[in-house]
Order: sequence, then structure tokens, then C-alpha cells
Amino acid sequence: MRAQSGDALPERVRSMIAAPLADLLVGFAFRIVARPWFRIRVLGKEHIPSCGPALLVSNHLTYLDAFLIGACLRPVVRFLVWKPYYEHRLLTWGLRLAQAIPVETTPHSAAQAIERARGALERGSVLCIFAEGSISRTGHLLPFKRGLEAIARGLNAPVIPVRLEILRQNVFRINGGRFLWKMPAGLRHPVVISFGAPLPASTTASEVRKAVKRLATRGS
Repeated sequence: MRAQSGDALPERVRSMIAAPLADLLVGFAFRIVARPWFRIRVLGKEHIPSCGPALLVSNHLTYLDAFLIGACLRPVVRFLVWKPYYEHRLLTWGLRLAQAIPVETTPHSAAQAIERARGALERGSVLCIFAEGSISRTGHLLPFKRGLEAIARGLNAPVIPVRLEILRQNVFRINGGRFLWKMPAGLRHPVVISFGAPLPASTTASEVRKAVKRLATRGS
């Protein structure tokens, strides 16, 4: 019994050390990918959570939206990720390290993702979802999926609306399942990320969409 106790302590210590190191690495990856390409302006900084639980609900414009949002927050953000991306051999290691939650449109997969997302919030994480379910090809808001209601329902976690606005021609887009590259007009593409006031966990998807829409700053 004494030997087992001695073996268990180092394992617990390793786990305690590994988690902060993983978060540090993930946060560094968010910033090192986003900041060379984008000049990020943040609005509503007072609404950015310093810790969880909190559910961020954002619109979806580019393939790098998670990096843009992740680069703005010091608590590491957990994201729901489309399962084919999660399982891609070049991405899966990093997404697992970031504790991303894979999701597909099948009822079983969606239910599993919702349960995992609720578990992350219950453990005090900051979680982010792109409620449109796909990248907007026009930049206009698509209808929000109601999965965010199932994730937040009954939990003591505020819903924080987030709006991304890219102020020049778009880059890093997906079209027809293909990754598209368009060279920006200059270095560090200007981006505005607006964080809105926290909403109750009982807020409907339609109401959250309206809150995100009100955060528009283009032309101001």
C-alpha cells in the first residue's frame, strides 16, 4: 500500500503541472497565429470574463475565428469544433490539447457534444460556440442554432454575445468545403471583436442573435 501511495503522488503532481502547461501552450498558439495576420481591436473589454463559467456565442466569418477570439482572452477558451476538422491528422493533436469538443449534425453526435459542453461549463471553463453552424459567405448573420439553449439551460453560466468584423476583403475562407486563400491588401488585416453584456443562461437563440447583431460597428 505504501508503494502505491508513493506512485500516486507523482501522477497527481504531473497532472497538476501538465494542465497549466497545456493551457499556456494553447494560449500562445492562439496569439502566434492570429497576431501576425490580424490587427485586433477589442470593444467591450469590461464584458470579457476573467474566469469561467461563461458561454461565448459568436458569429462565424473565417477559418481562423477561434484563434482571433482565443488571442483576446487570458483564460483559455474551449471551442466546439466540426468533427472532420477535429479528426484531421494535422489538427487533431492541437485540438485535443486545447480540449476542443467535436460535433457533427447527427442527433447522437450533437447530444454528446452538448453534454460535453455542459460538463465543461460545470467545471468552470470559458466555452465558445459559433451558433450559425457554418461560416457566413456574405458576412451577414445566419440564423442561430438552438443548441446553445441546450448547452446553457439551467447552468449558472452567463451567455456573452461576441461579434467579429473584418474590415477589408475577407481572408481564410471556406467555400464548398474547400479552403480558400486570398492575400490581404496589407499586413495585419484589421479586425474588430466586440463583446456584449452578459445575458442570462435562459436567453433564447433568437435573442442572442439579436444581441450579436446589435454589436455591429462597421463604418463607425
